[in-house]
Amino acid sequence: MASIISECDLLITNDSGPMHVGYAVGIPIVSIFGSTSPEHTGPVGKNDIAIRKNLECSPCFERECKKNNLKCMDLITADEVFESVKKLVSSGKAVFFDRDGTLCRDADYLKSMEDLEIFPTVSRLKKLKEKGFSLFGVSNQSGIARGFMDEAFVKKVNDIFIDEYAFDGFYYCPHHPDEHCSCRKPEPGLLFDARADHKIDLKASFVVGDKDIDMLLARSVGAKGILVKTGKENYSANADFIVKDLEEAVKIISDEKDQTI
Repeated sequence: MASIISECDLLITNDSGPMHVGYAVGIPIVSIFGSTSPEHTGPVGKNDIAIRKNLECSPCFERECKKNNLKCMDLITADEVFESVKKLVSSGKAVFFDRDGTLCRDADYLKSMEDLEIFPTVSRLKKLKEKGFSLFGVSNQSGIARGFMDEAFVKKVNDIFIDEYAFDGFYYCPHHPDEHCSCRKPEPGLLFDARADHKIDLKASFVVGDKDIDMLLARSVGAKGILVKTGKENYSANADFIVKDLEEAVKIISDEKDQTI
């Protein structure tokens, strides 16, 4: 069940085990509550919606109604559920880019602006905006936890891509690998955050990076992965495409977009 639910774009459920599985694997949820309470049992996702009716007798936490009616459920309409679903349905398309080795030279824990070398081909990415894609950075930055640089510096570098190259956002993981967090690639936490913030359809999106973990990230959410040979790895068995640089990646994405119109 967990495997099947993880493939969903959205889950409609009552207060149940599958609801807990849904938010555990990061799926947007519309949950319907009758005699129980969302304050007690969730869901807990960033934009999850809990539908309930605030009645004098609810929540009662009883398995059978002592008043012999089901008002707490009957007053919830299909239209109300459908309107909630529309709020969570994601339709936007995005391209997610690793940073070091993909957008700029991998300096082995970039920690000074003097070592920042942005690839000239980054300027080509604006063409993807014309194709209707949003652009996001997704980067592991364990150097923060290791004490190699402070978080303010990482944000300063990331903001360059937002301010000068029309990126729509930049997500990063500041944790040490030993923390086993859900946001360190190839775990999909960063992409789930982007989906919640910008209503992104991950299955219609791309992940571009220079490492196998980026390709595994793409696979984990049903996106297509493009490996660029500008970093430390020249091959990944998990890549959908392997290209020389960002310019070739833009062509691949543009051609794929044109074929779906």
